[in-house]
Amino acid sequence: MTKDVEGSAVFVSSNQFDDESRANNCADGVLVRNAYKIYGVGSNRCAILEGLNMIVKKGTIYGLLGASGCGKTTLLSCVVGRRRLNSGDILVFGHEPGSEESGIPGPRVGYMPQDLALHGYFTIKETLHYFGRIYNLKADIVNARLEFLSKLLDLPPGDRYVRTLSGGQQRRVSFAVALFHEPELLILDEPTVGVDPLLRQSIWDHLVRLSVEHGTTVIVTTHYIEEARQANTIGMMRSGRLLAEDSPENLLHSCTLRSLEAVFLQLCMKDYSYPHTEVVNSTSGVSLEVQQLSGGIDNVGFEPSASQLDISGTPIPRQPESNQDAGMPFVTNLKKMGPTLSDKRTVRNRNPQSTATYFSCHRLAALVQKNFLQMFRNVGLFLFIFLLPANQVILSCLCIGGDFSYLKMAIVNDELDASQGRVCNYTTTCTYSMFSCRYLRFIENTTIIQVPFQSVEEALDAVKRGKVWGVVHFGKDFTDELVVRQADGNYADNETIRASRVAITLDESNQQISLTIKRQLIDAFSDFSKDILAACAYQPTAQSIPVTFLDPIYGQRKPSFTEYVTPGVILGIIYFLALALTSAVFLTERKSGVQDRSIVAGVQMTEYMMAHFVNQLTVLLGQTFFVYLFALIVFNTACHGNLALVIFITLLQGLCGMAFGLLISALCDEETSAIQITLGTNYTNIIMSGMLWPTEAMPTYVRHLANLMPQTYAMQALRNILGRGWGIGHPKVYVGIITSLSWIVGLVCLSLIVVRVRKYTG
Repeated sequence: MTKDVEGSAVFVSSNQFDDESRANNCADGVLVRNAYKIYGVGSNRCAILEGLNMIVKKGTIYGLLGASGCGKTTLLSCVVGRRRLNSGDILVFGHEPGSEESGIPGPRVGYMPQDLALHGYFTIKETLHYFGRIYNLKADIVNARLEFLSKLLDLPPGDRYVRTLSGGQQRRVSFAVALFHEPELLILDEPTVGVDPLLRQSIWDHLVRLSVEHGTTVIVTTHYIEEARQANTIGMMRSGRLLAEDSPENLLHSCTLRSLEAVFLQLCMKDYSYPHTEVVNSTSGVSLEVQQLSGGIDNVGFEPSASQLDISGTPIPRQPESNQDAGMPFVTNLKKMGPTLSDKRTVRNRNPQSTATYFSCHRLAALVQKNFLQMFRNVGLFLFIFLLPANQVILSCLCIGGDFSYLKMAIVNDELDASQGRVCNYTTTCTYSMFSCRYLRFIENTTIIQVPFQSVEEALDAVKRGKVWGVVHFGKDFTDELVVRQADGNYADNETIRASRVAITLDESNQQISLTIKRQLIDAFSDFSKDILAACAYQPTAQSIPVTFLDPIYGQRKPSFTEYVTPGVILGIIYFLALALTSAVFLTERKSGVQDRSIVAGVQMTEYMMAHFVNQLTVLLGQTFFVYLFALIVFNTACHGNLALVIFITLLQGLCGMAFGLLISALCDEETSAIQITLGTNYTNIIMSGMLWPTEAMPTYVRHLANLMPQTYAMQALRNILGRGWGIGHPKVYVGIITSLSWIVGLVCLSLIVVRVRKYTG
């Protein structure tokens, strides 16, 4: 065992990638040195890549082998610029991914991720045409490539939807997208999974032809170890490290085995037997780690020392060059190349720039067309998005704030003669008889339904059982006692006052119904009094209280709660749908890999956001049109102000919802988390923003918090425009506009910060 370990060597080098080494390594397609990628913090830190070194020559095929979870996909995402290393260097065509010189992300790379990362509601033809527009390819080139790849990969008919294809067919479409624009670098994450063996061989033949005839650099990961024999170089990866890197022939020869699978098994067993241990150079104090790597290490540009160290730290001679050419696995120093998990030094930060430093109209047009096509393809979603706000306004106008009807009240009238069948007869002349019946005539029968009862006890029992909302009781001498009370005035005794009153007992559990019944009964008695006075030739208004309400400055004499709540419902539903739709779209596309694939193709995040903004703004305009069509025309909601200002505030609230949805999608990784945040914040907004009840009814400290909500001032502004006709010059209008704009700017800035932080820590 010791002999096996001593047969390996440790290369010690402190060189970094300077300008000279970059120039020397331009011949390499992809060069990875000392790559460390760590997720988590503290005790939860997990190293995905540990000091990994890899060389991919230009115009060659590199087969990257390894089990699931060994770090292959993470490494490839770093190569295409979608993730960044904690330390170490990656050069693609001599430049760091993300730099303008590398052209990656961008059209120089064709990327096929492990996930499908395609829109299921697109056809095969639409999918390839979308990426053709991203790459700004001409129509004839797109059609020619589509025809060629359809034959090469045996694709189904172009009008088939991606979601209807089998798993293997979907993988072939994904592969076609990577090949479509004939890139210089192809990165294929398991392209042959679920593919027929004959087609798999055809794919490999095409990859070989691309590398030989067109100089394309290809990196392929695969689970089929033996098919990697066709690669020029094979890298065998385990636990974030390369165990070996060499040509298939050299690997088989050096291990004296007949299959690559056996070679991989032997290397894994050796790596398991001799774990990733640390050794120390006694002269430099540098901590070293042991890792298997191929003998081609000199080509990386490393400058090893004249001597190397064995595991015990004893200097040993360097392996002869012939052994390196033979492909014998070697052990290389990693600690000099980058820190380990225990290294306390600060890792230097790099801020890779976007490859496409300019705004591209053709990419924006492709994204906008993709968004609209995706929306229109799903008819149910399309109708839901456009018609739900109008439907909510219709329901709110029909169900909220209207007059109550058919409220049952128990009537116990002891004035009626039981021997005459308790018939309620009355006259309209100046006759003092059966005032109870005359009074009941003035109660609106559409609002209150009078249900006669024989006794007060039965009526109260009906109230307790929820059959009626209250009891109206008249004493047997109600009319006579009322006449005496009127005649005696201030000299009426308590018994007369008690016997002349209408005794009303209500179910007060529902405030709005209780208030309605009270108002109806009081108004009915006022009308009854005026009727008696008029019949007896007295001035009817003489019985009125000396308080007169003149014509209102704003609104109507009988205000409707519907007109109060409608503006809040409009802004609330527009805001909520914009929030929910934006967060769902961004989160779904990011989770499915569609967003990453588009960005690797060269799409800027600003273009991506702008395309969704155009799409959402169009949806918002449609929603606003239907909302006000029903609110103002069908239900005749008053609009005394500028309609353009009304629409402007509504659009601002929609944009505010979009900005908040963008923030939620940046914070969350799962749809369930986004849904919980969306619903939680929306219910808080409904309660505190004054949508259903004025904020003036809140305690002072709660009112201050309510004023911080994104919709509070906007709802007040909209009500003031609709109900009062105020313009933008009024403080209670322009404050609503300013707060909406402030929320939009603040949420967008916060979203960009979160996206940037997650990009550099993910």
